[in-house]
Amino acid sequence: MITTVDELLQKMREKHIKAEPEEITQMRKVCTRYPIRISEHYLNLIDWEDENCPIRKQAVPDFRELMRERGYSDDPLNEGRYERVPFLVHKYETRAAFMCSNVCYMNCRHCTRKNTVMSSPMATEKALPEALAYVRENPQISDILITGGDPFALPVGLLEHYVAGFRSIPTVNTIRIGTRAIVVDPESVTDELADMLKRYHPIWIFTQFNHPKEVTEEAAGACERLLNRGIPLGNQSVFLRGINDSTEVLQELFTKLIGIRVRPYYLYLCDRVNGTAHFYANYKRGIEIVEKLRYRLPGYAVPKFVIDADGENGGKVTIEENHILEEKDDCLILRGNRENTVTRFKL
Repeated sequence: MITTVDELLQKMREKHIKAEPEEITQMRKVCTRYPIRISEHYLNLIDWEDENCPIRKQAVPDFRELMRERGYSDDPLNEGRYERVPFLVHKYETRAAFMCSNVCYMNCRHCTRKNTVMSSPMATEKALPEALAYVRENPQISDILITGGDPFALPVGLLEHYVAGFRSIPTVNTIRIGTRAIVVDPESVTDELADMLKRYHPIWIFTQFNHPKEVTEEAAGACERLLNRGIPLGNQSVFLRGINDSTEVLQELFTKLIGIRVRPYYLYLCDRVNGTAHFYANYKRGIEIVEKLRYRLPGYAVPKFVIDADGENGGKVTIEENHILEEKDDCLILRGNRENTVTRFKL
């Protein structure tokens, strides 16, 4: 792991890449607020000759992270408000999230929890009994998301302790795990880890591929180890300006993902988190891109484009083109299955 600016600069020198003094000063300043952490695997994907390398943008500190923009906050989704007991967030009626870790294999510069979970104390085994008691007292909770941070960054035995705890509750139907280890440090997804998870089905795993360059042979191998244990994989990309706000980039990404049996599930509009304004891409652009992808990809390869809205009736809200153009003469006038066409459906 690269965990200091000096270590990063050494790696850059080894590749004959020179950082300007002002850039070094800015990186050091950013890292006093948002630490650097880059896996060796992900670092090796960076094209240092490309100033707009999408891998570099996600991994290397940027001075714009320290800027504060109107409309941005540390916790725009108000997860703290829904933390019913320590480390357990109950925002949706039937689902709850257990924040088991504040460590990742990489500190993504666009992280939605960079000002909250990632700068807070980490859960310990002592937090589990209270979380389990809350879930037992609220039997409508049938789905548990184990997240963080990255649960796969925990020792396998500790993660199993958490998984087994929630699996012991009869009203819990499914357990999901959110991890980016598959993408940024795929060798950490070991046979031991996959075998452990297999014991607690139904387990679902959701990861975050944001760019085609991330779909490496190693990442495909990590997916294979999980899939071979019967664990379904979904992907939740973040719509990021200058990284994947392009029809061609997302078409290539989602094509590659279904090729390794990872279903594109969500495409998130980047949350308005302090330190991430430079990643924000206009939602209208996202709607246009997803609409174009609807004509270019199989239906199961087109994710839902969602805004994670705050408020009593908020949460993940799908935003997309309205395919019903009008109702006329007992017919629905619909967008066709080819671009710039219409069709009719008789009512």
